Amino acid sequence: MNIHKLIDQIESVKKFFYRADENALIEISEEKYKTEIFGKLTEEQKKKAYEKAWEAKNFEIENYWKRANYFWAFQVASFAGYFSVIGSDFYLENKEVLYYVICIGFVTSLAWAFINIGSKTWQRHWEIHVDLLEEEITGPLYKIVTTDKTFSVTKINEIISRFFVAIWLVIGFKFLVNETTLEYSEFENIYFSIIFSTIAVIYFSIAMYHGYGRGRFEERKVRLFERQYKVGETETE
Repeated sequence: MNIHKLIDQIESVKKFFYRADENALIEISEEKYKTEIFGKLTEEQKKKAYEKAWEAKNFEIENYWKRANYFWAFQVASFAGYFSVIGSDFYLENKEVLYYVICIGFVTSLAWAFINIGSKTWQRHWEIHVDLLEEEITGPLYKIVTTDKTFSVTKINEIISRFFVAIWLVIGFKFLVNETTLEYSEFENIYFSIIFSTIAVIYFSIAMYHGYGRGRFEERKVRLFERQYKVGETETE
């Protein structure tokens, strides 16, 4: 293998695991937003921008709950798998399988917690656009609320997802404590499987938080290519 390709692959693995934050964003004031950016638009353009912001906000809310259902399914399947394995004779001879299920449950619950945060961020992003644009279109309709205290549906969903993370951590810790107290002769058959699974969980968890899974607003380098074609020739099967 070419040494340069090998180095590139190693760098890719490292970047997947951890990437330094690069922020290419420039902060603007609310006044600049209203005067220099949207203030120069025609009334029709402002109305369309406002409508697009509403559509995008509703789209994010819809996707938020679709993602929630997706991860609920993962959690139900993981718990079903856990109780099926631990309650069977198969578990006595294949204890590492139970740990695999725990790892899957933990990683998917952690992903659910992070995705909840990301989804809420983009929902809030479009809500702010609605707040800033609505003054000239409909008036402060979205800003005026009828209660000063309520419960946040999305935040409670975040709490539940974090609760599942905690549950899987407790179950995983319990498994490790119970199994690692065995004599080495009893434990050696699953020793390397557990170590490898634990390393994989740590690697992908950090990759979600600090690496590839982290949303970054870095400067984008765009490459464009023109497709070549010949006039007068047809493709044959």
